[in-house]
Amino acid sequence: MERVKRIGVLLAAGESRRMGRLKQLLSWPPKSDESKPLVAAAFDAIARVCDEMFVVLGHEHQAVMAALEGRKFRYYAFGEPGDMFRSVRIGLAVAPINCNVPEDSPVQLLLHLADHPEVRRDTLETLLVVADENSQCAVMPQFRSKGGHPVLVPPNVAKLICGYEGAGGLRQFWLDHPQLCIRLPVDDPGVAFDVDTQLDYDLGVE
Repeated sequence: MERVKRIGVLLAAGESRRMGRLKQLLSWPPKSDESKPLVAAAFDAIARVCDEMFVVLGHEHQAVMAALEGRKFRYYAFGEPGDMFRSVRIGLAVAPINCNVPEDSPVQLLLHLADHPEVRRDTLETLLVVADENSQCAVMPQFRSKGGHPVLVPPNVAKLICGYEGAGGLRQFWLDHPQLCIRLPVDDPGVAFDVDTQLDYDLGVE
């Protein structure tokens, strides 16, 4: 049986409007001698269980690429800033092609956000086990009933997401298609933690 190829899809195209500065470049953890750019922390969090990494870039993409220096990845860069759902669809559609995955080969897409720097390895391994047992469904971790990232997306669900035209983006897609997503409770606050504002950055993971 052919081994499933896992591709990390990191969304890093945002403008950080609520933060007021490009959050992908913020140091994480804050005030640490071992800090790295936030986008690099999010990249490293999932790269440890992925065969390849694909990054969707947009706003100030050259600076974000520089923040990922030393890491191996393929990428797509918007000519102008795009909204989140546009990034999602581009990432899910283009990553397997750019990573040279044959159309009929088994693949899992690990969809993650550049402002989610803290996900435990045991959480990732649990997601992978559940995904292997439920190959036609996406698997989303949730902490205290709050959905989070990364989300493991199989090709059949990725295709539906890419063709979805409803308002409300990915969140609404899951609401409209609950049968396609397994919501997996985990004891990991990092899956639901994102850095949207200065307060989020200052407080860190609970």
